Amino acid sequence: MKQDSHFFHRYIFKRVGYLLGLSLLPWCYGISVAQASVQFEPPPPDQGAPTGRQRGGGTRGDCFTYQGLTALIPQVEGTVWSQTTSASPSFFFYVPHELDSTQQLEFVIQDSEDNYVFHKEFSVNAAAGILDLPITDDGHSTGLDVDKSYTWTFSIYCDATRPSDSVSVSGTVKRVADSLTSLTLNNNQPLHTPEMQFQLIEQYAGEGVWHEALGLAISLYQTNPQNPEYIETLETLFSQAELADIMPTMHVFSVEDS
Repeated sequence: MKQDSHFFHRYIFKRVGYLLGLSLLPWCYGISVAQASVQFEPPPPDQGAPTGRQRGGGTRGDCFTYQGLTALIPQVEGTVWSQTTSASPSFFFYVPHELDSTQQLEFVIQDSEDNYVFHKEFSVNAAAGILDLPITDDGHSTGLDVDKSYTWTFSIYCDATRPSDSVSVSGTVKRVADSLTSLTLNNNQPLHTPEMQFQLIEQYAGEGVWHEALGLAISLYQTNPQNPEYIETLETLFSQAELADIMPTMHVFSVEDS
């Protein structure tokens, strides 16, 4: 009996040591918790989806200072491609220079038949940084339908008299069914605790759902900008989306604030 008890305790000790070792692996290899747990795994783009344009690229004239315009959307197999679970997701863009009323901004989303699903022309006074552009109900937008893909274009016009003096980015977004939030609600777990938000970021990223993963990560970071894990989560997502050169912890301006 003593021998059995000794064997049992030795077995438990080994199992605990093994599990503890697994939990320490990220630190042993210089990997943070965020890097180890947040893995963005997008599915391949729709066949025939346009390549799009993640970065504004070379421009001349008044728009030269905005040539670094970047869509905070992943490049997947060379295509600017993302998924969302929302009928009205937010899009995020890096704007390298301050904006004011002299620049006209335009954001359009079109369906497979080139019908406008969303069209917004506006101007804002905003510092350089990240522009948060949600699809709002303007009385004309029907929102995005599940299992359908849409093309979008965001443009900055720097001279109203010369439409060609502009810079733009473009891509494709697909709405997919949201199984994660409904599962969470069925378990009666609070959605707004930092712990639950972080779990949702991990899960959305693992499902390849970019808009919700990034939106939650930015929201979580804004609640505590000094939290190293929140910063690391954003940096990890940016890196996995081929946006490692963009600093994710800069000022975020929501167009709804304008």
